[in-house]
Amino acid sequence: MREHQKRSRCHSDNDNRKNIEQARIDLALLFMTDLHVGAISFHKQKAKGSSLDLVYEIGGVVHRRSYLSPLSWRAIMLFALDEGEKVTVHEMDRPGRYQRLFPRTLMHRLDWHARLDADFPPVARLYDPNGYAVMLLTRSRFCGHAVDTLHSLGEGKPVFQPLWISDIMALRPMLGIEFIRDETFTATLPISAYIKAAAKSGRIPDAPELSELDLSGAVPSLPSPEPAQVISRIFDQQCREHPQMEQLRGRTIYEDYKF
Repeated sequence: MREHQKRSRCHSDNDNRKNIEQARIDLALLFMTDLHVGAISFHKQKAKGSSLDLVYEIGGVVHRRSYLSPLSWRAIMLFALDEGEKVTVHEMDRPGRYQRLFPRTLMHRLDWHARLDADFPPVARLYDPNGYAVMLLTRSRFCGHAVDTLHSLGEGKPVFQPLWISDIMALRPMLGIEFIRDETFTATLPISAYIKAAAKSGRIPDAPELSELDLSGAVPSLPSPEPAQVISRIFDQQCREHPQMEQLRGRTIYEDYKF
């Protein structure tokens, strides 16, 4: 019995170390890029007095907060990772909106796609009914708190990058961009086809348009927005505290896909 318990603890410890290692990789990617809405970093252009309402749980304690900056959630995530704590999100923004946009079934599918050398079809499509912005979700990152996305928020030009889910949710209260999930969306082609089409057309095409484009050749790398100085400084601080993260500097989202 004791030997079985010892093996179980070792297995759990190994899994935890792997999870932390993957979280560090995800964290590096998230801090080496930045969400731009138009030509400006998101955290620099929120509406005056706006905030993101959050209900989350850490170590069995439920917290209710209203954050004035998208950077606030990053601080919570860093603290939880350093302390080895699990963060469970119950609400973001309006009551029920987080579960409508990111239901458990969707998160399970995104988690299943979170593996190396993948080239799966996009799992979901989000769109702004009052604007041009579109977002295709491919996989989850950082224990389900972030997702890889092909989106058109950056001056309408396609971008392929990881994004914090909190940033996606905060777009509504802070900038008035309210994404909703396309319930009719079904993708049959892999994300590489959408990236090729986006590079050729300069936008994210709908599924019928993909058949009209020449998708032969290598998958081009779409430009990724540079992080703001404050985000770069946070990453630099993480590298000082965790030297192994320095090895991840310069890593790109494409290294986790088989294109």
